[in-house]
Amino acid sequence: MVQDVYVWQRDWSEGVRESILDHGPSFDHVVVLQTEVNWKHQRAPLHRVALDYDTLQAMPGELGLTLRVGPFPGPFKVDDERAQWLTRICDSMLAEAKEHALSVHEFQVDFDCAESKLAGYALWTKAMRAAIAPTPLVITVLPSWLDQASFGELLQSVDGYVLQVHALARPRSPGHPEVLCDPVAARKAVERAGQYGIPFRVALPTYAYLIAFDSKRQFVGLSAETPPHHWPTDGFIQEIRADPASMAWLVHQWTVSRPWCMQGLIWFRLPVRGDRMNWPWTTLAAVREGRTPLDDLVSLLKDSDDGLMDVFLENRGEADAVLDKKVRVSWDEGFLVAGDGVGGFSLLERGPKSVVFAVNSLALNMRLGPGQRKVIGWLRCQSVSKAHASIVGSGFSKPLP
Repeated sequence: MVQDVYVWQRDWSEGVRESILDHGPSFDHVVVLQTEVNWKHQRAPLHRVALDYDTLQAMPGELGLTLRVGPFPGPFKVDDERAQWLTRICDSMLAEAKEHALSVHEFQVDFDCAESKLAGYALWTKAMRAAIAPTPLVITVLPSWLDQASFGELLQSVDGYVLQVHALARPRSPGHPEVLCDPVAARKAVERAGQYGIPFRVALPTYAYLIAFDSKRQFVGLSAETPPHHWPTDGFIQEIRADPASMAWLVHQWTVSRPWCMQGLIWFRLPVRGDRMNWPWTTLAAVREGRTPLDDLVSLLKDSDDGLMDVFLENRGEADAVLDKKVRVSWDEGFLVAGDGVGGFSLLERGPKSVVFAVNSLALNMRLGPGQRKVIGWLRCQSVSKAHASIVGSGFSKPLP
């Protein structure tokens, strides 16, 4: 299958540039968010992402550009002032790429269109397609659009589409199970899309959301980045992540069998070093092969000559590890003088020949990335021999007084 990737970052940091150069060539196409339109912002409805064209020029492979368009209720016309403005934006995006000696393989439009407005959207896509020809026009599509009467008309006005099977419905309450992508529903949507016979790719998620509720358990908002300042400090925050095992299962299933017009996948979004709301590269690399990332969290000890021992957790696997584990440190001879947990861990149990560390309930959902190591506690012992650490299950300790 074709495997593409989105670069959806609005701030092209050194990490973004590094990831594009290091990992972009492993994909068939890299599709970059370049421009956003937000009709609600009357003073500044247009936002341009400051792309690093030197990085894009240095990247081998084919490039796609994306225009993101916010919700609009209508009316829609082919040649009114609004449609003409959009077509001029499309022209300017391609012209800017050409000025930097970049060839654009496809032009994508990601429009938050209501299901009832698909016929109107088709008027826009006809105008945009004519404006950017011969560059192919591709749109993003939601599964709920597939059974709308106007969907077939919309498809006739474009050169292809991306079926986005990841989304998050309005959360109900704290603790309620939420998923970004239901693999069974995703397969059904792909089979339905295949009936139209128009080339398409499927967008799969790699990212995470933070969901906030206030102290009355009412939904406040969600964020794909750090918690916004306006979120209440006395509420609840829940993290929803794309599940690597489910996505790997989908990749395997579609590698074996898929509709003839499903060309492949496009991942949302490119992993970037330091982005804690997205998979690390090792996770995506495993899932792209259709296999669940390896899980290998180990506990370690580091001794010093004065009887002090540091206790570590190290992630030797391919995906982020949730630090909800209990770690037991035991020894054959000697006795414990002092000890404590650090970094969100507490000393939960203390015995004559062993102790147990567990994550503090205030630090739940703490994660350790592949290749990372974290100190979780220390012990000072006397005359201890043959000490070793082991993971003994999951759980957490009560907050320290």
